[in-house]
Amino acid sequence: MNRIHGIVVLLAVGSLPAVAQRLDGCPEQGAAAGITAPSGDVVDRGLRDAGYTPTRASTEIALADPRAEVRSLAALKLGKDGDKANLALMMKAWLAEKDTCTKTIMRGGLSTLVFLLSVNTEEHPGSQLRVTPFQTCRASQPQMISLTLEQVNDPNYLGPAVRISTRNETPQTLAFATTPTPTELFSVTVLDPAGAPAKIIGGQERLYGPVGRDLGLAVRDHSTMFVPLPPQEDVAWGIWRIGEDFDMSALGTYQVRIGGRIHYLDTTVCSNTALVTVGK
Repeated sequence: MNRIHGIVVLLAVGSLPAVAQRLDGCPEQGAAAGITAPSGDVVDRGLRDAGYTPTRASTEIALADPRAEVRSLAALKLGKDGDKANLALMMKAWLAEKDTCTKTIMRGGLSTLVFLLSVNTEEHPGSQLRVTPFQTCRASQPQMISLTLEQVNDPNYLGPAVRISTRNETPQTLAFATTPTPTELFSVTVLDPAGAPAKIIGGQERLYGPVGRDLGLAVRDHSTMFVPLPPQEDVAWGIWRIGEDFDMSALGTYQVRIGGRIHYLDTTVCSNTALVTVGK
């Protein structure tokens, strides 16, 4: 956009009437695009002004308030509390919510909650960004969630990659957390054509070691997203470019799998072993 064009646009926008905003950042009318969630102070003040106290019991009641913006604030408050007991309550409210913008705000609250619930010293000692690889995985029985890996060709990447999909094996919608790479949530195993553990590419090793609590949490907070898993449905997670983390320069067939404990669901999930062929 050139400079003159930009000025014209700004003047045109400035001439429009201001859109009324709710306390949760949603417009009084219209879509939820471009909203900014309010700060913790605004959330607390909004709940107090609506007649609620900062206790969990009061906030739980606010989640069913007839005012959409109050329900949004309650969801944000419960999400930041990081209490496992809030998960089922927030999922029920999110599934029942009819206001489009409030549903979006609630989804953000659920993302915060599943992120906080997925942070633990067992998989992330020293707040390391990625889970230690090559750990043995034994899935819980019966399975709550199944993970499937299959080799795919990524048109924007020349190296080996797999598509990850998830399936909810239960009769109720589950809250799942996704990140850009499964290494942030699960232990991954990549065996080279000889059956030996593939080496982590130089420079990536630091991601598997302690980085300091503040840095680790800040990075993972922005990458962890709540994804609802409907009953008995396959949901795409994304494509993992394995070659960006592990040395897969040798030609042949590699064995790739992921898995680990989802503490807030009290279950361990393990993927299949995908055979990934690297050739000319």
